[in-house]
This record gives sequence, C-alpha cells and structure tokens, in this order.
Amino acid sequence: MRRLTAMLALWFLASCSNDAERDRAQHAKALIASHCAACHQVPGVAVATGRVGPSLAHIREQQMIAGYFANNPGTLTLWVEHPQQMLPGNVMPDMGLSHDEAVTIVDYLYTME
Repeated sequence: MRRLTAMLALWFLASCSNDAERDRAQHAKALIASHCAACHQVPGVAVATGRVGPSLAHIREQQMIAGYFANNPGTLTLWVEHPQQMLPGNVMPDMGLSHDEAVTIVDYLYTME
C-alpha cells in the first residue's frame, strides 16, 4: 500500500509540473503574440509572422544579440526588457515588459528546437 501511495504521489507531482510548464509556455506565447509578433517570426506562435526583426527560431544557438552582445539567457532577458538602454537608437523599441515577462519570453525562446 505504501508503494502505491508513493507512486500516486509521484504521478500527481509530475502531472502538476507538466501543467505548470504548459501554463508557463502558454503565457509566454501570449506575451510574444502581443509584444513581439508584429516584428518577429517565432515558432509555436501562429501570429508571430513579422519580418521587421530576425526570426527567433533557434535563438539559443545564435552567438550574438543584435550584433553587439554575447547571447546568453541573462543578456537576452535584458535585451528583451530594455533594448533602448542597451543600444540606444536601435530599431527594437522598449515594449514595456516587466522583468518577469521578459524572463518568461526568454525561457520559452530558449526551449525552442
């Protein structure tokens, strides 16, 4: 009986984790649709078909961000949150995203294949 209880507890925790991950991905896609889609193509976000900025497919494999900054999650988060502070006058506008929203977007972008 203990073994069954332990197995059920693990299954429940795994399903909760999967639900949380799915909810976070859906939230990221909604943020991308409302803040990034007009300029960028983003796999998994149907409305993200913009061609002003680069496609964000395989962004985690890119060496540089905007041709100036080493690509890593921390720097990309700063870029998404404050592109004009990082490189004044560039074409990417500040989108008014909170730090948590920028982290959510970057986490999603880094999970894309």
